[in-house]
Amino acid sequence: MGVSGPALPRRAVLAGLALAAVGPGAAPAAVGDALAAALRELGIAPEDVRWGEGLVLEAPLIAEDGSAVPVRLLAGNPARIIHLFAPANRRALVASFTPGEAAGRLETGLRIRLARSQTVCAVARRADGSVIGATAEIQVTAGGGCRT
Repeated sequence: MGVSGPALPRRAVLAGLALAAVGPGAAPAAVGDALAAALRELGIAPEDVRWGEGLVLEAPLIAEDGSAVPVRLLAGNPARIIHLFAPANRRALVASFTPGEAAGRLETGLRIRLARSQTVCAVARRADGSVIGATAEIQVTAGGGCRT
C-alpha cells in the first residue's frame, strides 16, 4: 500500500524542520573534551550541568552556510550568566550574556559562525548557583564559517 497525494518537495520538508530544541534529558554526547575544558575554564564542572531544565536553545537543523547561523536562547528562570559554546570551533566559547538583576525571562537571538557540523551548547548559572544547559545539533552543508 502506498500513500496517495502529491509528494512533498525536499525544501518543504526542510522548512518544516526549521528549528530544533533539545528538551529535558541526560548530558549530550557533545560534552567532549573541548566543551568540558571550556566549561572548566569558566569554573563550571561539566558533571554539575542539568541539561534541559529551564533553558532552551533553538537553532536550524540544517545550515547551508556556517558563516551566520541564527540561534535563539530562552531562559525562564533568572540567570546570572549564560554562555554559548560551539565546541568544534577553534574557540569553543562563542558568547556570554549577563542579564540585569531585574531580568526575569531572557529571550535573545544572534548569529554565530560554525566551523563545521556540531552540537552547539548553552549553559546558564542561576542565582542559586545551579547550572542548567541545553543543546542543538546543527548540520552545516557548505563550508564552515570559521576558516582561521
